[in-house]
Amino acid sequence: MTDEKFIVALDQGTSSSRALAVAADGTVRAMKSAPLAPSRPGDGLSEYDAQILADSQLGVLNDLLDEIGPQNAAALAVTSQRSTVVLWDRQTGRAAAPVLTWEDGRAVEEARRAEVFQEEIHAVTGLYKTPYFSAPKIAWCLAHMPGAKEALKAGNLLVGPVASYLIWKLTQGKTFAADPTLAQRMLLLDIRTKTWSEELCRAFGVPSACLPEIRPSAADYGAYDYKGVRIPIAACAGDQQASVAFTDLRPGQTCINYGTGAFLLHNAGAAAPVFLPGMLTSLSASGADGACDYLLEGPVNAAGSVFQWLNAQGITFDHREIDALCGEAKNPVWFLPALGGLGAPYWDYSVTPAFAGLFPRTRRADWVAGAARGVAFLLADIAAYLRAGGYPVSSPVRVSGGLSRVSYLMRFQADLLQAELWVAQEAESTVLGAARLTARQIGWNAGAWKEAAAERVLPALDGAKAADLHQRWQAFAGWCKARPS
Repeated sequence: MTDEKFIVALDQGTSSSRALAVAADGTVRAMKSAPLAPSRPGDGLSEYDAQILADSQLGVLNDLLDEIGPQNAAALAVTSQRSTVVLWDRQTGRAAAPVLTWEDGRAVEEARRAEVFQEEIHAVTGLYKTPYFSAPKIAWCLAHMPGAKEALKAGNLLVGPVASYLIWKLTQGKTFAADPTLAQRMLLLDIRTKTWSEELCRAFGVPSACLPEIRPSAADYGAYDYKGVRIPIAACAGDQQASVAFTDLRPGQTCINYGTGAFLLHNAGAAAPVFLPGMLTSLSASGADGACDYLLEGPVNAAGSVFQWLNAQGITFDHREIDALCGEAKNPVWFLPALGGLGAPYWDYSVTPAFAGLFPRTRRADWVAGAARGVAFLLADIAAYLRAGGYPVSSPVRVSGGLSRVSYLMRFQADLLQAELWVAQEAESTVLGAARLTARQIGWNAGAWKEAAAERVLPALDGAKAADLHQRWQAFAGWCKARPS
């Protein structure tokens, strides 16, 4: 490597830890990654070991710094999965409980028992009282994990999103902070004031003293000292909002990001929080001044994970085969990919995966195409709900994420939405969004960064036929939800 300066962006995702070096022109010059799969000790359970998680992320960071030279790292950015929560002891640094991932649903009773109505919690946090956000998980850990109870009793318990835990590790305990995009996912943040809600903390039994300080997404998060070099940490954000920061989503525009789950986000502007029952109201990443937009967000709980699930059921294929198999399908199955239940706008966690339309000649390709179509249908449900609520999902819809490489899925999605898709050719939108926040913070000209020209996908299906197809899907989905559990 030369003496060129880089922003080093950490991306701690559900299935991997990554570190990437981003040059001043916005291009990725080097990357290190390591797989990191959560363990699944039972149905609906998903967790990491905190030390393994930290070692994985710090390992790829140090490997990257050794390659580029730590003196060439101008700053660090940290982005991570959002609703996964870590509990640890400030004195020992050791985990006080398993790291329950955003997919983990064991805290159903803790969510149910919290004495706050759904309407109240939605009005304060923009979210809903479900076991998939952090507060019920924290309550479960405090009830069932002796280490968490002991750390709390001793006044040493710290609780935060993954990024907060990593920053605490990087700064050797000097910085315990989170940005609003991650803090919100703890289900304890008032999104109007961007402060912890004492009422919600009491409802879930979580002392606010255990929670991180709130700072803007682009802010001083301390520094990482590596081999005698002090590298400032200048940005922190949730993965979906980092991706939005890269695409520069403007008010009135919509984007979809396809990852382990899929997320449709509509920018509702900065004037005031906008609440639409059935949708989440999220915060965009903020600059140093703390200003942000409000995003109406609709999550689909399973997208990329649906194809992993099919493999686990014995319908085996390589991820690189998905597009070709979809193209070979003659009679795609009707498949509701309700791994972990249904997200927006249904919020029904009792629903399980279901399928119909099987024939004696149903083949592997029909299963794979049915899975792709199921993800697209669930996103179309969210778009239809937004439109009915007065928020037009109109062309172009900006699209990113791993599954956006599946051409069959993109064509089918454009048909269902009856909208033009702009499919990002830059695969690293999350990392580059975090790097862009950092660039602005340290005085680099991120405005000069150019997104690779997007592939444009136009709907090819007649509007009436698309509407009929969606109605058939909704009849199937209604049947699935009415089945006895």
